Amino acid sequence: MGKGVTRKVRGKKKYRYDINRRKQRSKKVYPKITCPQIKNAWDKKKSLADNLEEMGLCVDPNKTFPIPKTKDIIKFGTIEHYEKNKVEEKKKSKKHHVAKELEEEANKPNIRPRTMAGQEAIYCIYMMEKYHDDYEAMARDYKNYYQDTPKQIRKKINKFKNMPEQYQAYLEAKKEKTEQMDTSES
Repeated sequence: MGKGVTRKVRGKKKYRYDINRRKQRSKKVYPKITCPQIKNAWDKKKSLADNLEEMGLCVDPNKTFPIPKTKDIIKFGTIEHYEKNKVEEKKKSKKHHVAKELEEEANKPNIRPRTMAGQEAIYCIYMMEKYHDDYEAMARDYKNYYQDTPKQIRKKINKFKNMPEQYQAYLEAKKEKTEQMDTSES
């Protein structure tokens, strides 16, 4: 406790009666692993560093790829000579498949779902039904809550038209609606 610290700031320390200190010391806390590849290869009897080293992964990148000090570079001449002398050969990992699986997963392309939010799709359908291709009129419509400009509305509608599942469903529904209207008039 330093000088000038008031009693209110310090606060009152409370003893926690509900915790058994003896059991607390003996409990091992394991890290929560969400990655399935690492989770399957994890050995609870080994430490974090040993587990990751066995899988071919690094615990501390600063130790894996050290930044050379100026005196070391001067001693060896160039950075290349320093790296040749200082970098140790990598140990063969027993569970090398984990690193390969992680690398393959990272190289897979991230595919986004090709759908538009429901309310935005309804907005686009409303605007297309009412105004067809008149984007200026769409911008003045009272349902244009976000006050989109004609260009912004055009982008939204083109985006909706490029969503094959939603746009095709809209066209089919529109086609059925026109057929029902034709049959009711006849």
